[in-house]
Amino acid sequence: MRRLSIVAALVWIGACSYERARAPGLENGSFTAELGETTLHYEVHGSGPVLMTVPNSWGLTLDALRAMYRPLEPHVTMVYFDPRGMGGSGPVREESDLGPDAVREDFDALRNHLGLEKVNAIGWSNGASNLIALAAERPEAIEAAVFLHGNASYLPEDEQGIVERYPDLIRAFGEFSKEMAESETPVEERNARVKAFDIEVWFPYLFADREAGRRKLSEVFREARFSWAHAEYTNKQWASLDLRDRLPSIRARSLVIAGRHDMLPPSRAQEIADGIEGAEFLVFEESGHFAPVEETEKFVRTVVDFLRITPN
Repeated sequence: MRRLSIVAALVWIGACSYERARAPGLENGSFTAELGETTLHYEVHGSGPVLMTVPNSWGLTLDALRAMYRPLEPHVTMVYFDPRGMGGSGPVREESDLGPDAVREDFDALRNHLGLEKVNAIGWSNGASNLIALAAERPEAIEAAVFLHGNASYLPEDEQGIVERYPDLIRAFGEFSKEMAESETPVEERNARVKAFDIEVWFPYLFADREAGRRKLSEVFREARFSWAHAEYTNKQWASLDLRDRLPSIRARSLVIAGRHDMLPPSRAQEIADGIEGAEFLVFEESGHFAPVEETEKFVRTVVDFLRITPN
């Protein structure tokens, strides 16, 4: 298992790297950009080198990612955006707007809109898997990549393992999915029910400490909106995910973070690190799938060290 090198952070000439990494003209605030036929809502918060987020294609507004990454903002300039059809972004025009390909297109369009030649990027969960595709497709555009609780593949044997370990959860998910598929309730009500199920039933299983997780989830996702349509489309498109052949194409400095108590074992995340030349791999021993809120101080320190930022 690769370990983080703190030495590299200590010898980095902080002031010079900071000036090179800063994005000119990036002001904090909430903005709307017309990117081709897409209207994209994005927000900028913090100061320092730019770290762009890769949103989750299963239908999650930027509020949740900001709630998790806010402790990074004293050290980096965080750029968040809503996926198409979510939050303040424009509506879905065709079915493909609901999926991971659209997220990558909008990430790259926003990067160009902001005048950023190369950026650091972070993806959590589904966003981390999508960052694999993005970094492989756009090696010239990604300086450094943080893959947080992602995996390069999700195969039938992975699903079978989850079914065997969490039979009650999978049974509840199956019943909920059937109910939603047959439901004729309005879109907003369906989305609210998805949010309630994820926060109250599904996500607590993704914490090392399930009861502590329930308390933290209400805060992290309080302002966030969910989307049943995005989740349904992404689940179908990535029902059997395999991005392992794209890993050797990634040239970005890469950090892969796994949680010891995650639903998939750390070895599945390590597959990412093993496939990217020079990638660093770290397991958070007290975390499940939410290291930024389960081990916040360690998460911030790890990302800051990896990005070679001189602390303020």
